Amino acid sequence: MLWPTDGIRVVELGGGISAAYGARLLADFGATVIKVERPGVGDASRQAGPFPDDSPDPEASGRFLYLNHRKRSLTLDLESQEGAALLAQLLTDADVLIENLGAGAFDRLPFPASLPPRLTVCSISPYGQDGPKAGYAGSEITAYASGGMMYITGSGDREPVKHGLDQAAHLAGVCASSAILAAVMLARRTGRGQRIDISEQETVAQTIFPALNLYSHLGGVMVRAPIGNTSVVNSAPMPASDGWVMPSYAGLGQWWDSFAGFLECPELLEERFQTPDGRRQAAEEIDELVGPRFAERTKADLFHTGQAWGLTMTAVQTPADIANCPHLAERGFFVEQQHPVAGTVTMPGPIPLTAGVDRGHPSPAPLLGEHTEAILAELGTSAEELVRLRNAGIV
Repeated sequence: MLWPTDGIRVVELGGGISAAYGARLLADFGATVIKVERPGVGDASRQAGPFPDDSPDPEASGRFLYLNHRKRSLTLDLESQEGAALLAQLLTDADVLIENLGAGAFDRLPFPASLPPRLTVCSISPYGQDGPKAGYAGSEITAYASGGMMYITGSGDREPVKHGLDQAAHLAGVCASSAILAAVMLARRTGRGQRIDISEQETVAQTIFPALNLYSHLGGVMVRAPIGNTSVVNSAPMPASDGWVMPSYAGLGQWWDSFAGFLECPELLEERFQTPDGRRQAAEEIDELVGPRFAERTKADLFHTGQAWGLTMTAVQTPADIANCPHLAERGFFVEQQHPVAGTVTMPGPIPLTAGVDRGHPSPAPLLGEHTEAILAELGTSAEELVRLRNAGIV
């Protein structure tokens, strides 16, 4: 099979999510990714759960297994001269280096020589590689705060809140992978790589462009809606008998009569409910009418029947619902891997489906340093030298 990124060689430095996810996206489409980890310690993600049977094991971290399948693991002490020299040798044949060591950290590594001209270096950091905040520390939640997303998220009667999990770091990885592909295409035409600077603050800030447009065009500041606006006419989740459903008011505006018929609620056809303004003014009364009708039906029934009526509606799926979703199963969303420590691991496969990608059964995430001997042998390191490097803690 011809893979879209076949032949692209990637070296990954750092830890956590952003660089690892960006490199994983490249690996999903065929790139060869070598993950450089600290000897004896590895990526910090190895310490993050969940773990099988809730028993911590750095070789079986759910986060690490997801972010690092299809990769090879090489252990190197990059703070030593010999480790940095081996990294420089590794980069000789690489197309890409992706890292999230922190602003300026990569440039402070003790490299013995300059980088190859055709190498693309992608650096991910909280605030970018330059600017007044370049050296500032950051985290997932500070990316949401500094990028403006927290200010418009949540209910207006309480403090700003953050979306669940690590979406800022994943978004930074997505931006990095797309920028890398463009840079590699250019390098193959010109022979020169690019220096890519990914700021997690900026990756979040660019997603709130409607709020930025409101300010730049009208001088207005978008704020969080007050809790009183959480009505079905404002696209609020509605409780079903076994969970929640999400009706979209954008669809109900055009199909209000269908909505009334779907819920068998003729009261919704009264004259005062026929305009968006009328419905907004009567939001509480409408909820009192429709709430019991939602609550007596299952979320699956509401979803499928609502769609049959032409309504934009879905079930609010739990993680268990996602794991057992027939639609995702039919599309091959999940893939299974056999890992030597974690056993059978099920996880999402590559997202874009193209003729050149087979989700198949990708190779599992590597054990710490699993490929160190093979990679160093490819660089010409002898068995005796490898023993010396191991004894010195270099690899």
